[in-house]
Amino acid sequence: MVSGWDLVKVKLLIQPIGFSDRGLLYWLGEELKQRFPVPLDVKISLWSTSLDYFEAFNWGRMQFRAVEVNMFLRELYKGFVKPRENLVLGLVAGDGYVEGLNFVFGLATPELSIATVYTFRLESRDYNVYQLRVLKEVIHEVGHLLGLEHCSDRRCVMSFSNSVLDVDFKEPAFCQLCRSKLKRLLRV
Repeated sequence: MVSGWDLVKVKLLIQPIGFSDRGLLYWLGEELKQRFPVPLDVKISLWSTSLDYFEAFNWGRMQFRAVEVNMFLRELYKGFVKPRENLVLGLVAGDGYVEGLNFVFGLATPELSIATVYTFRLESRDYNVYQLRVLKEVIHEVGHLLGLEHCSDRRCVMSFSNSVLDVDFKEPAFCQLCRSKLKRLLRV
């Protein structure tokens, strides 16, 4: 008998942007495959791309405009992306923001099947802490791409983070409610 999960395999491409830590990229790929409650085929782009800094970077704030970065990735991968099926996540070595906020750790644009995570504010002197923070934010943004909203359970990876302390507090996993929602959303 074939279960509904045998029919759905989400493809996720991780695209580094100004990012060169291949060890972290491969580690993320393996962790994502193990931690997602649905089959996830993770591919890592081996070439780091750079952005048009005049469009995507605000020199006055020294931050990337997250919406423009997502649009850049959409253009770059327009033949690949498909909602809830083929997703792209940009891992950006830098800081990002959206209008009205001082910064964002990440931004998902589900209608484009594109998300980004900004690593600057996740950095730590302890590399293991840094890795875990990046993993949590990547899981969070991919959760949004698959249809999940923010969760009120502060330990859930889908909870909103106002600060790196919030990122540290949450687990790198979905709570039972979000896990169930995710499975329901991806049923064929």
